[in-house]
Amino acid sequence: RGGAALSMRAVTGCPIKLMGVGEKLEEIEAFHPDRIAGRILGMGDVVSLVEKAAATIEEEDAERFRKKFEKGQKFDLDDMWVQLKQLRKMGGMDGLMGLLPGVGKAKKQMAAAKMDDSTLKRQEAILSSMTPKERNDPRVIHASRKRRIAAGSGVQVQDINRLLKQYQEMNGMMKKVRKMGKKGQLPPGMEMPGMPGGSGAGGGTPSQAELEQMAQGLKLPPGFKF
Repeated sequence: RGGAALSMRAVTGCPIKLMGVGEKLEEIEAFHPDRIAGRILGMGDVVSLVEKAAATIEEEDAERFRKKFEKGQKFDLDDMWVQLKQLRKMGGMDGLMGLLPGVGKAKKQMAAAKMDDSTLKRQEAILSSMTPKERNDPRVIHASRKRRIAAGSGVQVQDINRLLKQYQEMNGMMKKVRKMGKKGQLPPGMEMPGMPGGSGAGGGTPSQAELEQMAQGLKLPPGFKF
């Protein structure tokens, strides 16, 4: 897929500085040959993933979520909505999966489960059709409310059931991560700020060393290098 670019590089001697990963102006990235090689080989590109996250995630949202996490407050549908928006800004499901190592099987499972960017848009429409009370406490969303939300977002009631099930799974995962963080059991580089072994409440873009530490905390496959 990069044959033409490589041929131009060989003929002109000019280095490749930028590459397009989509059709939009903001979908232009700096070209890193080692990272591209990792993507092609299915080894992912976690450094670019962390850089995208640092550039996309609003510091105010991250700080609010950090405080909720530290205080043990529940993960609600407003938090899920913020994360869906951030995921879309980072390139959606396809863009994210292309940066993670060893996700070939996961991609097939997601395709079978119809988890794609159109699903993200439907989920955002569902969340926007809920009242603040419903997003804060999903337990109040009974049959009549589901019918109203479905009519307002143009989806079926089963789509709402799927989103609520996904929320429950995410909420359970957050509880496990919080418990692991308190016990200091999170992988190196993955600690939550303010927890034992955490990095504090600082913001800003991580350094290259921090990016590599985070990537190592994700247990990349043998042979992956930056």
